[in-house]
Amino acid sequence: MRRKLLGPLLLLLIIVAACQNEPEKRADDAELAEEQAREEEKEQPEKGQEEPEEAEYEINEMFSIVPIDKANEKVALLTIDDAPDKHALEMAQQLKEMDANAIFFVNGHFLETKEEKEVLKEIYDLGFVIGNHTYSHPSLPSLSESEQKEEIVQVNDMVEEITGERPLFFRAPFGENTDYSKELAAEEGMELMNWTYGYDWEEQYMSKEALTDIMLNAKELDDGANLLMHDREWTAAALADIVTGLREQGYEIVDPADIKTKNVN
Repeated sequence: MRRKLLGPLLLLLIIVAACQNEPEKRADDAELAEEQAREEEKEQPEKGQEEPEEAEYEINEMFSIVPIDKANEKVALLTIDDAPDKHALEMAQQLKEMDANAIFFVNGHFLETKEEKEVLKEIYDLGFVIGNHTYSHPSLPSLSESEQKEEIVQVNDMVEEITGERPLFFRAPFGENTDYSKELAAEEGMELMNWTYGYDWEEQYMSKEALTDIMLNAKELDDGANLLMHDREWTAAALADIVTGLREQGYEIVDPADIKTKNVN
């Protein structure tokens, strides 16, 4: 009788031992899974800091937009200065409807009120890149280094507070940089951005028809053209026709996100 019970008894003891070891095994498995999850998390970019994409274009010394490799050469960049004054949002909405991108270079004195901040956030949420155009639009060579720093860094702080992102491009008022503003822009992670041509501040082009004509037929219009425009009534009126005319001439409106910056390889 004892011999007959030995086999089942031994089997029962093995099962009991296995059950006693199961919680310990589960704990070990859970600990291993946690460790693997921590390692995978380390390999992921931090929240809000996506892996930079490879840029297709860069800015040359003449501030034209040139392909890095085999990207389309026949492109034009749209830039809107002195935003967001009275027409920037309207211009952004027009461009969005036309699937055309642009950089909106902002002045800090247009970002003081709640309403102005909401306008900038709406422009940003439409997908547009926001650039730094100083706080009060001064001639930088006329300022001390500390004054230049205040004009530039203050705008970066304001834009970041409103959009969650600091500007990647800096445009000095009147295109007048100093050695210090260049150094400071680099420290702030911004690329310098002037332009290749623009006309909407000249009195003879302060109408929709005249501005459209010169922007589409200027001798400076060429591959990689960097078009300077402003937040103005006549520019807003001409914008759609300018975009349409550029495309009819075979120009692709370049996405600023494809331009090499200090944060894009």
